[in-house]
Amino acid sequence: MATSPLMKVSFLGLGSMGNAMAKNILNKGFQLTVWNRTSSKANDLKNAGAHLAVNLREAVTDADVIISCLFDDKSCLEAAQGENGYLMGIQKNAIHVNTTTINPNVATQLEELHKQHGAFYIAGPVFGRPDVASSGKLRSFLGGNHDAIERARAVIETYSGGAMIIVGDSPAQANVIKLTGNMILAANISLFGQIYAFNERWGIDHNITHQILGTFYSHPSLLAYEGRVRDRNYERPSGEGFGVEGGLKDINTMLSAGDQVGVPLPFCSVMREHMVSAMGNGLKDMDWSVLGDVARLNAGLPLESQEKK
Repeated sequence: MATSPLMKVSFLGLGSMGNAMAKNILNKGFQLTVWNRTSSKANDLKNAGAHLAVNLREAVTDADVIISCLFDDKSCLEAAQGENGYLMGIQKNAIHVNTTTINPNVATQLEELHKQHGAFYIAGPVFGRPDVASSGKLRSFLGGNHDAIERARAVIETYSGGAMIIVGDSPAQANVIKLTGNMILAANISLFGQIYAFNERWGIDHNITHQILGTFYSHPSLLAYEGRVRDRNYERPSGEGFGVEGGLKDINTMLSAGDQVGVPLPFCSVMREHMVSAMGNGLKDMDWSVLGDVARLNAGLPLESQEKK
């Protein structure tokens, strides 16, 4: 398969993200066929030179590379199967890059369905909003056959100016990483809301809160704590660092201060339970970053003895 703009590319799903990504592919000179459940959403691409397919089966018949940007598990499985599903028209050795955020187990299921048709399935969820897609600077997380990824690289790069990160050999792994990214965003958005509400109730100006958040999120100590959790390095030399008991004391104080002004702090409630769990498992003499190991306890993962770094 040639890795040049002469490759035939199909794009499935033209929502705000998909439309922007497809335009980047077309603008780079690839022969593009598009499909969308509501065909009118493809008019701008059709007018720009893309071919509009009647159904999914037709859309992929001659495609070397297929990019899909659908909504969820259900839509991805439905698009693949059935008399007019794309698997009925996919050519042998074609490469399908699915950018949809889906359950990792569904990605594994789709990979197996593609193998049955002699095609390659690559999970390629993206990180970024529609405006980032329009500028071609999305970040792609890719999982699957590495040779297939390289063969499709020229197409993926049209919308992935932010970076292409190959996560592993399994499509499921790329979807896990995308869910991790969304977990970070969602957790922080919720945390920001709790912090602003808490501070506002205590009469603190939003601009001050903004400055404090900017200080913490740009400070190297935050990533230093991430490094401790990554390496599971929770040792605390005598008289140094901040211990579990001190952390529990401060979290209890946070909850009390929230109660006084009627602001629930659910993250603090969860952290309190985790701190108590850490103490109950004999970790009270560790640095309070051992809070990160409570997730291992809850997941049934072993707590190997810590190596001093």
